[in-house]
Amino acid sequence: MKLKILIYILLPLLIAVASAKDYESSLAISPKEINVNQCGIATYDLKLTNTGEKEDTFYVLVEGIPEGWYTVSHESVVLKPKESKNVYLFITANCFEEAKNYTGKVSFLGNSESIASFKMNVFADHSLSLSVPDKISSCVCEEKSFIAVVENKGKYEEDVKLSAVGASLKEDRIKLNPGEKRQVELIIDKACDAKPGKYNIELTAQSTTSYAKTRKVFAVSRESCYGFELSYPKEVRMCLNENVTFSIAVKNSGSKDDTFGLMIEALDIYQQATVKSGEIRMFNVNFGSNEAGIIDIAFSVKGKTKEEKGSMRFLVENCYGVDLQVEEKKVDIQLGSGKMIKAKIVNTGSREDSYKISSDVNWVSIRPENVKLKGLESSDVFIYYSPQYGMKGRFETQLKAESMKSIDVENITVNVYESLPSIEPEIVENATVNESQPTGQAVKPVEGLIKNKTLIAVIAGVLLTLVVFGLIYLFVMRD
Repeated sequence: MKLKILIYILLPLLIAVASAKDYESSLAISPKEINVNQCGIATYDLKLTNTGEKEDTFYVLVEGIPEGWYTVSHESVVLKPKESKNVYLFITANCFEEAKNYTGKVSFLGNSESIASFKMNVFADHSLSLSVPDKISSCVCEEKSFIAVVENKGKYEEDVKLSAVGASLKEDRIKLNPGEKRQVELIIDKACDAKPGKYNIELTAQSTTSYAKTRKVFAVSRESCYGFELSYPKEVRMCLNENVTFSIAVKNSGSKDDTFGLMIEALDIYQQATVKSGEIRMFNVNFGSNEAGIIDIAFSVKGKTKEEKGSMRFLVENCYGVDLQVEEKKVDIQLGSGKMIKAKIVNTGSREDSYKISSDVNWVSIRPENVKLKGLESSDVFIYYSPQYGMKGRFETQLKAESMKSIDVENITVNVYESLPSIEPEIVENATVNESQPTGQAVKPVEGLIKNKTLIAVIAGVLLTLVVFGLIYLFVMRD
């Protein structure tokens, strides 16, 4: 039995091992690393061997080298068991790309997979480079010049031709010895009809004596010397009867200092400040409303040459409120006893709040005394009055629900009697009997009427009995 279990456990593994032997392969590459000049050829010899037990077809995949740079002698290879084949990888180091080191990978994919890695280090005999300032800006309608640097990084003298798009050059032909650098001046035209923004300039340096060539595209900011950007909240949520502070940020995006004025006519506000180039000034404004709803407030900011308008929307909501609802506002109590009344506390605001329920007299018990409610939520409260010994008369008391943000007060009249006053029965005229009540009980006036008829019948029966006994007595005594 144990042997069978062991066979069942090992059988899938044995099948997997047997299957793995059917398809296996190996790949060798030579050399693993090659140094090559730009425009030079790097050749790699690949030897693929089918080490499995079955014939297999392999497809080649090259990674890590730009498309168009390489060619493989075989796109696919069919190998019988134990058969090997040589495959060749040819790579041309691009003449016009920057010289750098590449790490590549060759994969042969079939029922099995073999991978080999290689390196190709590209060096430049002829190489040019360009550098420009990191940040270039000019005012609209103002001529601006800046310096670019051309460098010969190759091993040979170069005769270089320069060209530019979006700017003009003071000179367009220079000669550079190996390792030499040269400054060239570019001029940005006034372009008074240009709008502020970023514009691309393309600068090209190309040798007329070799394949060396470089190109650089960079951005130039055309600015209005007096400009600004606004940043402010488009929508502000706030609570009724509370002040909120909001900010309007003005960034001086011009190249020179400017003075800005903030005007909010609806609030009768005017603020002014001088802001340096690139700096931000915060205009802080307080606003409050005693009315709930949506309020839109317009404003404007003006500089020396530009004015911009904006609008802010204030959503004023009733965040905090309480409503204390009492079932009875007049309470009659017999001295020496107590009475409970029921109330409901409602959070009429939109935000969660905590309330304390209290009374202005100490002969009352309230449960719960503290209540936390979410917006528009309600809860029951129980108030039990029990006057102290000797108290009689009429007492005007207050019941209060209060939080840090809201309050509601209810007046409760408490009448304390030595004995509760009797309730006079009401005389019901033309009372009709409701024979079918939903609760199965007769109406109270009908009950009183039935009780009165029964009493009359009893009295009439007693009187009749006395009369009968009186007559019998007279007749008997007479005999």
